[in-house]
Amino acid sequence: MRVLLVDDEEIALDVNEIRLNELEGVEVVGKYTNPYLALEQLEKVDVDVVFLDMEMGGVHGLELAEMITSQYSHLEILFVTAYPQYALEAFEVNAIDYLLKPLNKKRLKKAIEKTQKKLELYKESKNLIEENKLSFYAKTLGSFHLLDGQHNIVKWRTKKVKELFLFLWQHQGTSIHKTVVMEQLWPDVVVDKATTLLHTTVYQLRKTFKENGLEDAILFVNDHYALNISIDSDYAEVERLLTIDSRETASVEKILTLYTGDFLEEEDFKWGIVTQQCFKQLVLNYLEHVVTKSEASHELIEKCLLKMLVIDCYNETYMYKLLYFYKEMNNRVKLREYYRIFENKLRVDLGIEIPFEMQELYEQTIEK
Repeated sequence: MRVLLVDDEEIALDVNEIRLNELEGVEVVGKYTNPYLALEQLEKVDVDVVFLDMEMGGVHGLELAEMITSQYSHLEILFVTAYPQYALEAFEVNAIDYLLKPLNKKRLKKAIEKTQKKLELYKESKNLIEENKLSFYAKTLGSFHLLDGQHNIVKWRTKKVKELFLFLWQHQGTSIHKTVVMEQLWPDVVVDKATTLLHTTVYQLRKTFKENGLEDAILFVNDHYALNISIDSDYAEVERLLTIDSRETASVEKILTLYTGDFLEEEDFKWGIVTQQCFKQLVLNYLEHVVTKSEASHELIEKCLLKMLVIDCYNETYMYKLLYFYKEMNNRVKLREYYRIFENKLRVDLGIEIPFEMQELYEQTIEK
């Protein structure tokens, strides 16, 4: 394990180095009293763990930790300080441990063992990614979950970590200013608090992908965040099919299968509503075209009409189209069944009677 030490006191650095050199498998690769110089050296030195002091004059340890993790998400942070009151804040930036000065050998050994296990887990995950060429797939239509290359569901530390991932993923290919991210994810939180929450959530999101073997999943350049991962999704699959404008049976069937619900339907994200409604309308327009302007089979037309009513269940035009379809197919059983369903839905849910043209179609068909 390669360790870099940062403390504004030379004596503290020397003492910490002596304690660490007493442990097997630990190598101190750098000591710095200047935190900014330490940050620069991370580009040149192979490091696993950074030991940080809290109070360092020019920059606070928590601030430096955020700088480090924003650029080097693979590094672990371990705080060594004389100030116990910062323990909670340390863990908010996902530091792996928090040690008090002077270092206790037993406590230090325990922290190093904990860190080593974390590093080994990360290495195993990274090797698995490289060996099996794992990729990610986002299921976003209806219920949401992210699958890794082995079809395991990725677990999120908090709901906000999941939301941040989805927000950045929705804008994939575009960098988003941190102010916009805070306004969308924490609209009612004061700026200082929102900034802290953003840094913590970004750190946790990086950690989530780091544990899956991916470094630098989130880029931060000129106060802009961007997702640095290629992720396929059901949304993208449907979008591709809509773009090529194919009316072949296989393409239509694929869309019907993939569109199990609206975009992020089960998530309560206001920023996703516009995308949700626009995409929903694109799919409905596509299915309407299949129903009215293509030579699709009767079976496929029926599937499209039923899916249209799942997507937009109170659309009276779609109700009429389905009833008319069953009339043309001379399927009185289905006509009667769905007429009763629509009649009940409109009366019970909306408090209105079934439209006259549907009544007329039904009565003429049944009487005939």
